[in-house]
Amino acid sequence: MNRAAFTVSTMADHFKRFGAWLAVTVGDNKAAITVNRYLPFFLEIEKVWQAIPDYNRLVAHFSAEGLRRVRLPMRWMQETGLVVKDVAVQAEDSEKRQIVGMLKALEDDPAGLRILKGYHDTLMTLVKAGKLGLRSVRLSLAPAKALLLDAQKKGWKKPDQRTVDAYLAKVPGQRAALSGFVRHLRDAHSADVVVPKAKDGAAQKVRQRKLEQEMLAMMCDGGEGDEFMRRWVSVGLAYFHGLPRKVGWEVTGASVRTEDNGVVMDLSGRSYWLPLAKEASADNLKLNAENHRVFDIGLGL
Repeated sequence: MNRAAFTVSTMADHFKRFGAWLAVTVGDNKAAITVNRYLPFFLEIEKVWQAIPDYNRLVAHFSAEGLRRVRLPMRWMQETGLVVKDVAVQAEDSEKRQIVGMLKALEDDPAGLRILKGYHDTLMTLVKAGKLGLRSVRLSLAPAKALLLDAQKKGWKKPDQRTVDAYLAKVPGQRAALSGFVRHLRDAHSADVVVPKAKDGAAQKVRQRKLEQEMLAMMCDGGEGDEFMRRWVSVGLAYFHGLPRKVGWEVTGASVRTEDNGVVMDLSGRSYWLPLAKEASADNLKLNAENHRVFDIGLGL
């Protein structure tokens, strides 16, 4: 019955084969119930291309987020070789969507939106020249948007020095990312603003506090399993030993062993000890916040 909805026989055949694959993948009953929800997706493809296009064009038309809503048809297309997923294209689309979302956040503030849009256009000129990537644009726009929202709350048309100082007091780690926008405010809007000199250790203190809060939350949740342990290791190595969080996510089971009510990771010729979440306490987290290498010293590692 659904095949009759198509005008291109090739697309009708694709939908039939997808239905057969779906029955094998999720079972006959569930496939019969759910197959119709994917019909509009196939009909839209027929309307636009009359055949299944490459991944780039699918992303451009539906967006990466839209394709996630039709996960099973996309999985079928990839398994059958009709589409080859391009991770770079997917990532670029995600960056574009997040950038659009930042601009929309200021739709209720025409003055702020004009400023942010002007900064966005300046950054995109660098992208077109091959001097900047979309990820850098997003990372630059994020503090600019936040600063403009802070100014909006105070009823100001553009940020002043007080706004900049207050924002960096909350998130000192954004100092470098904000510097380009502050320069744009001076050059394009004659704003009398500068990025103040960094206070020694301010960003590190804020980072440590956030890591501590995340570890305390995990201890309260009492999670378990591989995913929980990887996150605990990621946060713990950053909190106690000052390592980048990505290091913990890359740790493999072969490099982890249990020892002294904790876990020990062997990384690059060194050993790092962390307490197990169920054995840790708020007191020892706060104690070791002042010296993230205390466990190395205590174990003589």
